[in-house]
Amino acid sequence: MLERIARRILVWLVMLALAWAFVVYVWPTRYRYNHVLTDNEEYPVRIDRVTGDAEMLTPDDGWVPMGPADDSDPSTEDRSRTS
Repeated sequence: MLERIARRILVWLVMLALAWAFVVYVWPTRYRYNHVLTDNEEYPVRIDRVTGDAEMLTPDDGWVPMGPADDSDPSTEDRSRTS
C-alpha cells in the first residue's frame, strides 16, 4: 500500500518536472520570428517578446539590430484604422 502511494507520488513529480521543463525551455520562446523584404531579398527577423527590440539576420553580420520604422515608407503604414 505504501509502495503504491510512493510510486504514484513519484509519477506525479516526474510529470510536474517535465511540464516545468517544457514551459521554461520550449514555450513561449523569448523571440517571435517574422521576415522582412529589403532590396528584393527576404531576411528573417526576430522580435524580443519582452522588450520589443527587433533584429534582422544578415549573411555577413549575423543578427543586426533594426532601427525604428521609416514613417515615410507607405509599406509600413498602419492599415488597421479605417477612414
